Amino acid sequence: MVRGPTCSTTTPSRKHLYHYNSLNSNRIRLFLLSLLLAVLAFPLSVRAQVTGEAFQNRLGVADTTTEKLLSGRRTGGSVADAQPLEGKIDPNTYVLGPGDGVYLNVYAMHALDQDLTVTPDGKLLIPRIGEAQVSGLTVADAQKAITKLLAREYKMPDASLSMRRVRPLKVSVLGEVLQPGIQTGTALQRVSEVIDRCGGLLKTSSLRNIEIRSPTGAVRARADLMRYYAIGDLKSNPTIEGGDVIVVPTVAHSITIAGSVVQPQRMEFADGDSLSTAIALARGLLPAAITDSIELARFGENDPSHAARSYIDYQRGENPLLHDGDQIFIRSMTQYHVPRYVIVGGEVQFPGRFAIEPGTTRLKDMIQRAGGVLSTASLEEAVLIRRVGVGSWENDPEFIHIRELAPMRKEGLSDQELSYYTGRLDQLMRSSMVVDFKALLLNHDESQNILLREQDSIYFPRALGYVTVSGSVNQQGNVGYIEGGSYEDYIVKAGGFASNADRGALRVVNPKTGSYIDPHSSRDYKIAPGDMIIVPQERPTFWKDLQSATTFTAEILTILAGILILRKG
Repeated sequence: MVRGPTCSTTTPSRKHLYHYNSLNSNRIRLFLLSLLLAVLAFPLSVRAQVTGEAFQNRLGVADTTTEKLLSGRRTGGSVADAQPLEGKIDPNTYVLGPGDGVYLNVYAMHALDQDLTVTPDGKLLIPRIGEAQVSGLTVADAQKAITKLLAREYKMPDASLSMRRVRPLKVSVLGEVLQPGIQTGTALQRVSEVIDRCGGLLKTSSLRNIEIRSPTGAVRARADLMRYYAIGDLKSNPTIEGGDVIVVPTVAHSITIAGSVVQPQRMEFADGDSLSTAIALARGLLPAAITDSIELARFGENDPSHAARSYIDYQRGENPLLHDGDQIFIRSMTQYHVPRYVIVGGEVQFPGRFAIEPGTTRLKDMIQRAGGVLSTASLEEAVLIRRVGVGSWENDPEFIHIRELAPMRKEGLSDQELSYYTGRLDQLMRSSMVVDFKALLLNHDESQNILLREQDSIYFPRALGYVTVSGSVNQQGNVGYIEGGSYEDYIVKAGGFASNADRGALRVVNPKTGSYIDPHSSRDYKIAPGDMIIVPQERPTFWKDLQSATTFTAEILTILAGILILRKG
């Protein structure tokens, strides 16, 4: 057996392989251990930086770049930065104080940029530069002071100072408020906001003479909240300062303004008030106001019961100062923008409101402007209601007397009093004019073409096309309109009179006027569509009852007699 050539290869032994694998494992373990130590060490370093930054922030300093970044993250979402403002802070008017946060930005030297806080003693501590006294200075003045301080170390420093946080402060609220006491606010809050946090004002609280006193007791400013609420004068609602004492007194002085102003009222008086002030606080004049003769009643110091009256030409610029107790009266033009229109409704082509010219526009003209009357309209039931010129029950002493007397009488009103009361009430409530629309539109009777007045109402109802017959008839209901028909024709259509009908008391009711018409005596009256024919029942009387009883007795006796005759037979 022939063997082929053999090839020998070198293979590592198991010992070498074990040594190689253990070496790689050690390297992996060392790498993982190093990584774990790095992860554990990172929070400790961050915590040390935060602790150092927190300690330095207490002094108003943020030194390193890392500290500034951490400070920006921590304060970026603070309540102080998120507080609502009326508008941007004016660096020329806002006065710095302890607790205000500012940001210093030095151009071309960004290593000096930092977030600073005014210390309790009113200073800004700038690392590597020094300290600057800024309390009581505006932001613009503080920026100049810091620039001057930087100029000692640097040539031509260009620095800017901007607000970051508004300082908190405490004020006291005393007097006529719901919950007097100490309140916490900011330097941008106003007197009204602090009072609202005390529960608001009382009914006896002064709105116009509120004092803002400094910690020394001196009156620093005054608040006029009524002026602030009326015309939005921000100067009348000043901002607060630390240590302020807000004193709300009781109302002691007042003036009265009445007449043609938006809000006539009795308002609180403050020193320095003029006529224009009172008008502004009453929300201004109405367009109909007469301003060339405004009446001013003023009580004298020696005679508080009688007022001297004068007239002021406010239109020409007269604007006198007012006194406590003054009364102002502003008259109005009586015919200013009077609503001169009429309303046309019902069965017309264009119902709605139409303007009129008093003394010129007539009824027929207005009907034509409304497009004319439709074929479905009832001219017999059309009405013209006049709302102006019918008077008022307040000027009718007889109407007032009857109205007040009625509940006091047990027996009620007499027939005469009741007739007057109902008639007058109907006149005041309805006030319909007497117009024959049929004669006006069909016969062109110009005597019915009356002049219209403002707020008149013209209404054309839909024609019913039937007459209602009710009461003691054999078939009550609606009967189709019979042209020229009499009441007898409608009674026949309704099945005739019932046995208990009182034919003499038959009445026709006109729906337009609501009146009862006796067709026996009013032969000229023509029944129109929509009328009602009422046939009442015959009222029982003594003689009729006696006749019925006699007839009944006679019938009974006749029956008894017949029975006796039959028995005898």
